[in-house]
Amino acid sequence: MRPVYAKDALYDLLLPYVNWSFRRVFRSLEFQGLEDIPDDGAIIFSPNHVNTLLDALAVLAMMDNKPVVFAARADIFRKPAVAKILNFLRIVPINRIRDGVDALAGNEQTFRTAIATLKEDIPFCIFPEGRHSQDPGLLPLRKGIARIAMQAVDEIDRPVYIVPIGLVYEDYVNFRTDLTINVGEAVLVAGEKGQPDQTEPARQRRARKLLDSLAFKMRALIDTRRDKPVRDSLMLKILRIPLVPFAALLLLPAFGIIKYLSKKMKDKAFLNSVRYGICYLVNPVIIFLLGLILGLCGLIPWWLILVLPVLSAFAPEIWYGATSKD
Repeated sequence: MRPVYAKDALYDLLLPYVNWSFRRVFRSLEFQGLEDIPDDGAIIFSPNHVNTLLDALAVLAMMDNKPVVFAARADIFRKPAVAKILNFLRIVPINRIRDGVDALAGNEQTFRTAIATLKEDIPFCIFPEGRHSQDPGLLPLRKGIARIAMQAVDEIDRPVYIVPIGLVYEDYVNFRTDLTINVGEAVLVAGEKGQPDQTEPARQRRARKLLDSLAFKMRALIDTRRDKPVRDSLMLKILRIPLVPFAALLLLPAFGIIKYLSKKMKDKAFLNSVRYGICYLVNPVIIFLLGLILGLCGLIPWWLILVLPVLSAFAPEIWYGATSKD
């Protein structure tokens, strides 16, 4: 299997569409502090984790079509076909303590991949809380991010930074709301090069100090809310009305799939991520195939076969914009 950070033409082709469609999910997407991302060293992103897949897409969106490698919980990699897809998406597995002590030994390969990614000047992103939670505040940070950062300092001849990120959603389960991505001042990871006899207790103290500093910065970034949420203008709402029925028609396949999956979903935190994937990634393909069938039957002109999937990509913004609560 090719390295997860290796250049891939299909990935590069799809990335701009993913970033474009992700922005359509929100009425307002605001970036704060992008100038605080250092440009002279290896970067490890450290966001809070509240909205499953959308959190990773938020980090991608702020990188202006540049790649990022992510760590995700190892249990979703169990099926080989899924593992290949995740590898294509530049996602690597990381075991958590809940997976068992023995499983943690499997993280060594992920740590090696993270270091190799950073050496290629590609940012590595890990959600240090270890799981998602929509409760206010920050969960205790796990040691994995500190281990990767400290190991990177030992092996990379450039500064190593951890960049804290605060993802602040107005609403976790509905489309067309507000998202603020707060980027904080980077934490420069102190190195201990030239000290091979450093004791494990000393490394543990370094790791704890690093996590404490990181947690302090992350809490400040997520403990914010906009004074006034952004709302659509009355003129935009009026102009959208005649387009709503057409948008609903293009989204019919998506509505059915989303309704089916939502009934089986125990954790509603996945709802928006599933909705995004179905509306923007799956539904345009279904619309294209349906259009192809209609075209072969002579019911629609050939050019409409190509136009309908494009229109379907705009349909979620129209539909959810009209039906969302203001």
